[in-house]
Parts: sequence; structure tokens; C-alpha cells
Amino acid sequence: MNNHLIVPFLIGQRRDGLCRIRDVDDHAWDTLMLSEFQATKIEDSNEKLRRMGKVYRILSEKVKTLSGMGLVPIVLAGDCISTLGVLAGLQKSGKQPDRILWLDAHGDFHTWRTSSTKYLGGMPLAMLVGLIDESEEHFYHINSMLREIEVNPYPEKQIILSDARDLDIGEKEALQKSKIVVCEISEILAQLTKNESLYIHWDTDVVDAEVETPALKYHVKNGPNYSEIENIFKCIAHKDIVAVSISAWHEEKDLENKAVTACLGVIKNLQDALC
Repeated sequence: MNNHLIVPFLIGQRRDGLCRIRDVDDHAWDTLMLSEFQATKIEDSNEKLRRMGKVYRILSEKVKTLSGMGLVPIVLAGDCISTLGVLAGLQKSGKQPDRILWLDAHGDFHTWRTSSTKYLGGMPLAMLVGLIDESEEHFYHINSMLREIEVNPYPEKQIILSDARDLDIGEKEALQKSKIVVCEISEILAQLTKNESLYIHWDTDVVDAEVETPALKYHVKNGPNYSEIENIFKCIAHKDIVAVSISAWHEEKDLENKAVTACLGVIKNLQDALC
């Protein structure tokens, strides 16, 4: 059974261009398709949450099946909220990881209250640990999405966030109050313990590569380059990795597949070890 899966959605909105990875990669990729969800632009946040609940519930079942067969799911999606589906699938298969390594230029630790933009894509790590303010306007809809996916809150102290160099004030304060380990890219290996199982989430915008791959999202200066992320993956490829997820680039801007090619070159270090 194929352990490579494309989830062609960005915050509930269809992004079929992500499927172009199949034209570049030697590995076969299966695609999670929902024929009833075709809209590429949705304004209503609650509708986005409703759709993500359905999409990532199906993703969780796929991950559960793959994990139950002893395979390591490698998931490419348009956003970081897909991690809720991946983690739920691992939990359902009895393989919740000992640690989560979250690679991101941002914290993704906003709640509806702390976010000035109200962008759902800035909230997944907070959702992952169950940080949801019950007074929030969208509490009911966020909670409904989490129940649909059937994901249980993950312990903060078991998360390594790197490098999170671009944090908003409210987000920074929330992270400082949390038990999440925040570290530099160069400090990751020192944070990992021998024999612990690991789920790796890589938001590709952690890389500072605006010139080479302008299609990456939300560029932030002074970050690691592709080689640095590649070296990290080489060092941890031998560990007990239970899942890998990748939050993708702007596929509509990557018509020459520069971002696809560059990112595949990095994850190849994990792909070859996990297939």
C-alpha cells in the first residue's frame, strides 16, 4: 500500500496544483479527493472549519490504516492544520508519537483571541495541544472540527518547535507560558532522546529561500537554507519516525515546479529511509 498521500486543500479550499508533485517525484503519490468540495475560494471561516473537519477526518482514517500496517505516512497538504488529521490517525492506530518536531518560521500558536488577522492557518499548533479559549467567537465551530477529526490534545512538553523566528506578541507570550520547547535549528538534535518515536511536521516556509523558490509562503529572512534542513533530516532518518507531514508552497505560483523540486530534494532523505 502506498504511504505517500497528497491532501489538495488549503484551509478547506481546493488546491489541485499540489498534485503536480506526481510529475516530479519518482515515488507514487495517492490523492485524498472529496468530489463535493471543489471551491477554491471560501470567505466564511466557519465553512472552512466545517470542510476541514471532513477532509482531515478522512485523512485520519488513511493515516490510521497506513500506520496500522506498519507503514510511515508521508503527507503533503496545503496547510499545517492537516497535522490534526495526521495526529488523530496515529492516535487511532495506537501509535501516538513520543515527540513531535514542528519545523516552522512561525509559531502557529495563535488563538482566535490573540490573532489580529483571524487567519486559521496561524492556529494549528494551539489547536493540537487543546488551547482554545471558550470565549472565542468561533469556539463552537473549532470544537466541532476537532470532534469531527477525533483528535485528542497532545502534551505541550513533548513538542519541539523550531525555529519560530517570526512571532506576534500575543503568540510569543502564549508560547512562553507553555511547556513547548522552542529552539534553534542547530539545537534540534540535542533535544531528541534515543529510542523515542517521532512525528515530523515541516512547514516549508521555515526555509529562507525567497530567491530560489519564491512560491514558498510567508517568507521570513534570517532562517535556515535547504541544506540545513536536509542535514537535520539525514541525522534523524534512522530514528523511530511514525509520520511525516509537509505544509506546501503556493502551488499556483510554482508553475515551473521549483519549490516542488527543492522540497523533494530535502525530504528524499526521509523518503528513502521510510519507504
